[in-house]
Amino acid sequence: MSPDFANFLNKIYDLTGGELRIINQYQVGEGLELSSKQTDKIVYELCETGMIKKMARNKIVLSPYALYVIHNSKYSD
Repeated sequence: MSPDFANFLNKIYDLTGGELRIINQYQVGEGLELSSKQTDKIVYELCETGMIKKMARNKIVLSPYALYVIHNSKYSD
């Protein structure tokens, strides 16, 4: 997985407190200093891999699998 994708997923995790909550994709992108175009591209790719789900308009949510992977990588050290 590309570092941009991992950073994006980790940012969603941090902003949602590790819960499956809906969040604005551009809030995540801004937190990583990404343009809206860069954010759109990352969101599209992560949706294609099933790591996030696109909700209405610009809302996204982590998939349960992504949450599991992120949680285990954060606490496996």
